[in-house]
Amino acid sequence: VKEIMLLGQNVNSYHDKSTQIDTEADSYKIAEGFSDLYRLRHGGGTRFADLLDMVASVDPEVRIRFTSPHPKDFTDDVLEVMAKHPNICKGIHLPAQSGSTNVLRTMRRGYSREAYLDLVHKIYAKLPNTEISSDFISGFCGETESDHKDTVSLLEEVGYAQAFMFAYSQREKTHAHRKLIDDVPNEVKLRRLQEVISTYRAIAEKQAEDQIGKIHLVLVEGPSKKDQSIWQGKTDGLRRCMFPPSPIIDTKDASLLKKVLNNDQVTPTDIRSPKVGDYVVVHVNRATPSTLYTEVLAITSLS
Repeated sequence: VKEIMLLGQNVNSYHDKSTQIDTEADSYKIAEGFSDLYRLRHGGGTRFADLLDMVASVDPEVRIRFTSPHPKDFTDDVLEVMAKHPNICKGIHLPAQSGSTNVLRTMRRGYSREAYLDLVHKIYAKLPNTEISSDFISGFCGETESDHKDTVSLLEEVGYAQAFMFAYSQREKTHAHRKLIDDVPNEVKLRRLQEVISTYRAIAEKQAEDQIGKIHLVLVEGPSKKDQSIWQGKTDGLRRCMFPPSPIIDTKDASLLKKVLNNDQVTPTDIRSPKVGDYVVVHVNRATPSTLYTEVLAITSLS
């Protein structure tokens, strides 16, 4: 096992009262600027930051990911644990749904545009090079043209690495279905959705250009389904990498690896082809919004 995913609806709301952790859990507060529709989970026990810390501590050579969190429970202690452990991946799904405070209030999301952006800026400050993905709904009940423009500008300000974008449609047994009126015409929903998609694509194209020349540590997953001669893997963010599995130096020596990255002359003692589960250092030669095309510089370790 080289990667573990902690999976759950609002996964960072995790709270196990059956255990006792020596923390200040009794005074738990949700993220600053956010509110909760439900009763806060007060009392002792293991919270998400504790769980994440314990799981990441088991083996520094195993990557840890989690999804899908809710912004309100992205507390400082979670960010501190992520900064503490290099094996916790720096790809965060942070669902916004809308960039408009008015629409977020109607959705009962429990935060404003400003609170969401404050959290994003805190993440970027504490976890440099983190990549953020999000969900967006165009044409929610009561959404105005001004609300829509707020969503477009949120995409531009945050610079999402991935985005999942949809036009609103009513679902039965939801608050919106029971209490709200689906009053945005379908053609308006689709036009706004297309503008959101176009904005995201422009951002993604620019980010792809910026990836060229960068170095990434990639977990090898195996041959590509489309071409068995090309292998694939993931960065510790949100990007997929493709590379030829050519024989290359295998080293856990930090000083030797530094020489390789600096293009210094080295005399390799161990040469082999990458295998599934290896960590490889790659150089990006070409990039699209969804994929990095790279060459392997060395096989190494996560730590």
